[in-house]
Amino acid sequence: MRGQESRFPFELVARRLKALADCSRLSVLQSLCDGEKSVTELVERTGLGQTNVSKHLRILKADGFVLARRNRRNIIYRVSGTLHEEICTLICRSMKEKATADNRQLERYLDRRRARKAG
Repeated sequence: MRGQESRFPFELVARRLKALADCSRLSVLQSLCDGEKSVTELVERTGLGQTNVSKHLRILKADGFVLARRNRRNIIYRVSGTLHEEICTLICRSMKEKATADNRQLERYLDRRRARKAG
């Protein structure tokens, strides 16, 4: 029983991270970082279909990333707090840094290859 208790928080964290492990959901979340939007606006911004946007919003809302409010006939969605924006920013920054490092490594490899062909 003790082993299960120590795993419990990690399972919750893994579930929340799993909600972010989809490029379409990240696209929806990123669009919401610019401010509140309806499903129609998110469809236009992301290029996803209405059904897909709605599905991803349900998942993001269930895991606490997104809040919703009714505005007459529409439901308006927004990011639930700045922490989620910061997570997206950190992930994007990390990806950019990794891509830059990978690009430098590729350039060094190509330079060595060109040098061997020339020599």
